[in-house]
Amino acid sequence: MMNDNIPDNMQYSFLVKLRNEHPAWRLLASEQCSFVAAFLYQEFMVKNQRAVPEDRLLEDLNNFIYDLHDNAKAQGIIRPAKDYLASWTDGQHSWLRKFFVKKNEPCYDLTADAQRGIEWLAGLRKQSFIGTESRVRLVFNLIREIDEESNISAESRIARLKEEKEAIEKEIFRLENGGAPKVLDEVQIKDRYIHAAETARSILADFREVEENFRQLERSLMEQIVTWKKGKGELLEKFFQDRDYIQHSEQGRSFGAFWDYLMNQSSREELDEALGRILKIQGIEQVEKQYDMRHIRRQWSEAARQVMDTVSNLSRQIRQYVDEGYLEQERYIYELIKQVEDKAISIKDNIPRDAEFAQMDQSAPFFDFIMDRPLFVPPKKPIIESSAIEKGSHQGSVEALFKQVYVDRKVLEENIADVLGDKEKVSLSAILEKHPLTKGLTELLNYLVIASSDSRSFVDGERQLLDMENVNAVDIQVDMDKIIFYKKEG
Repeated sequence: MMNDNIPDNMQYSFLVKLRNEHPAWRLLASEQCSFVAAFLYQEFMVKNQRAVPEDRLLEDLNNFIYDLHDNAKAQGIIRPAKDYLASWTDGQHSWLRKFFVKKNEPCYDLTADAQRGIEWLAGLRKQSFIGTESRVRLVFNLIREIDEESNISAESRIARLKEEKEAIEKEIFRLENGGAPKVLDEVQIKDRYIHAAETARSILADFREVEENFRQLERSLMEQIVTWKKGKGELLEKFFQDRDYIQHSEQGRSFGAFWDYLMNQSSREELDEALGRILKIQGIEQVEKQYDMRHIRRQWSEAARQVMDTVSNLSRQIRQYVDEGYLEQERYIYELIKQVEDKAISIKDNIPRDAEFAQMDQSAPFFDFIMDRPLFVPPKKPIIESSAIEKGSHQGSVEALFKQVYVDRKVLEENIADVLGDKEKVSLSAILEKHPLTKGLTELLNYLVIASSDSRSFVDGERQLLDMENVNAVDIQVDMDKIIFYKKEG
């Protein structure tokens, strides 16, 4: 028997669908969840990064896999790092978003769904300190704020302000008469700081979801532009309705209020000054390492700016669509482009594995303009000076020029033939016993060059030690592969 009080998102059928389709759940159910979550948490959430270049991400992933050593093989982590990135960005996973910035450089960002799943894993750790006072106070303050700020009665508002004024005057009087200020103890400071840091971090996660909503609207608009068969006015009306819905939704209005607050100069200065004083409080350094808030305002600004950039892209797409009149002059080209776009959209959820499912004659048009050809440039006449050459002086010794070691390879071949005789094969060590080296390593290397003409000469897995003298009459020992010379056929 089904309970009507259970919300739709917790019904069995919905949960089955969620289990199969939601990226966060797929991440948690993945056999390599530990590997994926650990790397993405370290790379994106700990460092608070949002647009990581592909080269740097591949380098970090390779280093991460290398640090796992034997654990990587035990977990089946044997694929190249590039394959993992391609898998995490495809439609079956959607844990990373791949996009391109200036100069067509591919970058990656963590998706909102993947971040939600990783945060759930991070929340499973047993807390050594669970602060409740700050959250209880927050609940009471929020309820009181709702009650007071929603009351339209002027008398009630005046009465409340008078109570606050009286309380403030009493506190001022107490302090002016030698009373000690009431301050938070170490536990209360720690409780409130952790609560503030966790809330600040959750705000960063919310930005990804807001940005994803606007990006989804952008994708929807582009798909509709390509396939839309009606007038522009109807499409633009539908788009503005969707955009207004997001901007005027609870999430959109909350983000708008946050952006206005963040852009306020006095608010930014107040936050920076307050954080600077808090981080100097004794005892705060114990939790500050785990809950770092030194750069939280900059991180908020960067995340919020990405959302605003997405909104700007939406406006730019609309302007391009409205100004499409010039395409009427090249209708044939426009129709070809639309055919390519239609095909791309139709297969976006089921991309063929064959890399040659579509072909193009050229990746770009070729133009050959007359004015592109260079003009005639008269050749420059060289200036030749015929000054007399005088005899110069030299410094240094030229003795090294006359000490070059020359090895006659024909003599070495005769040595091999002499020892080989009627035998089928003979080793290099046997040849050197009868014809010792007289010109050091240079002579030995020439024997190796002769041996390289026959693939059978080098015996894999067998080594030999050769005692010899170098050109300076110093005894040395050479460790090398065993060399066998065979009689040439015919």
